[in-house]
Amino acid sequence: MTERIEQIYDRAIAEEKLKSGTKYERLTAIVFKILDDSQHVVHDVKLRGEGKEALHQIDVLIDGPSGHRRVLVECKDYGSESVGIDVIRDFNGALVQLQPVHGMVVAPTRFTAGACAYARDEGITLVQLRPFTDADWTGRVRHVAVTATVHIPGEPTTTWTPTGKVRPAPTAAADAAGRVSVHEIYYYDASGRRRGTLHELLAPWRGELSRTIPSSDCADHISGDHQLQNPVWLVSDPHLIEVAGFTWTAPVTSIDAALHVTASRIADLILRTLQLPASTTLPRALTTDSGSLGSVIFHEQLARWRVSDDGVITPRP
Repeated sequence: MTERIEQIYDRAIAEEKLKSGTKYERLTAIVFKILDDSQHVVHDVKLRGEGKEALHQIDVLIDGPSGHRRVLVECKDYGSESVGIDVIRDFNGALVQLQPVHGMVVAPTRFTAGACAYARDEGITLVQLRPFTDADWTGRVRHVAVTATVHIPGEPTTTWTPTGKVRPAPTAAADAAGRVSVHEIYYYDASGRRRGTLHELLAPWRGELSRTIPSSDCADHISGDHQLQNPVWLVSDPHLIEVAGFTWTAPVTSIDAALHVTASRIADLILRTLQLPASTTLPRALTTDSGSLGSVIFHEQLARWRVSDDGVITPRP
């Protein structure tokens, strides 16, 4: 465990000649800053209780934006052994004198039954911060499969719906017969003035056509009626005829598609609250986010932060 912690620290923060325990403390401080960057987080501080003489070394100090909600954190980078009651008892001695809002013990391993009982008695939170493993995928979405049927309408066939009104076509009007492109065919108003191309007139309908899904009983084609907002006049040599809309039908090609996405990005760390006193006053981000499944921390998140010379966790410049 200690070797993994050292590798994570060296890769994300800096390759420094520090004790592995110190690297674990700094990673812990950075993780709490990631969970709530409004908190003022400091690594390795010495505090003295009000009116007391004894100085206490505190691994991580967490203060709210205005200096309240002080949380003191003890870190133990144990290999495989569980954290015992002696660690909790010694830490509680400092808490008694310093009187913070809350105390927390963080370790990559479990805590003994005695340690858990003592922590419950004294209202101390127990947290596990350790490297992420493949087993931590349990309960998380790693693979997503999406299947869909894509319907592609072909070139539609249209039949105009005349209103019965007919008038002579203007001399300059070209007959639509023989034209192959809606960009070349024009529509007119009642006085015989050219208003635009059929391409422009039919643009709203074509947008609707692209979103039309065939019903299950006629999946090979789609059809319908389209009413124009206002009737228009079309040339049918040597006349102009008024039309109010058209009926249409279009063949449909259906294609089945499947998309499979498998997550391969492994987090660096996972933080999980093992024991949280009922009377806790920890900031919300430090409690709810680190519940049963835990909060996962990625390399990119760790790499955004550094530990300044005075121990304060600050963004990288």
